Amino acid sequence: MVPIQLRAGGAFLALAVVLFIFAFLAFMRGEQVYALTPQFLLTVIAAIIFGAFATTDKTQAGSRKQVIALAIAVLLIGIGIIVPNTVLALTPTFWLAMWGVGALLCALILRRLSM
Repeated sequence: MVPIQLRAGGAFLALAVVLFIFAFLAFMRGEQVYALTPQFLLTVIAAIIFGAFATTDKTQAGSRKQVIALAIAVLLIGIGIIVPNTVLALTPTFWLAMWGVGALLCALILRRLSM
C-alpha cells in the first residue's frame, strides 16, 4: 500500500511540472496574459491523476485501480483535444510559474513527511 503522502506528493509534483511547462511555453511565445481554457484544466487534472497513481517503486505491482486511473487520465487528455477552446479566465503568465512553485513546495513537504 502506498502512503497517502506519496500519492498527494506525486500529484503535486506532476501539477508543478505541467504548470512550469505551460509557463515556459507562454513565456517563449511572449504572452503577457495566459488564457485558462477547458483544455488546460483537463490537462492539469490528468497530470494530477497521473502523478497520484504513477508507480513509485520498481517492486510495486500495478493494480487494477492504478490502471483505471491512468486510463482516465489519458481519456481526459483526449477529451481536452475535442472540447472547444473557449476562454474561461485570464491570468498573468507569471502566475502559472508561481502556482508551479507552490505545487512543488507542497510536493516536497508531503514527500518529506512520508519518510
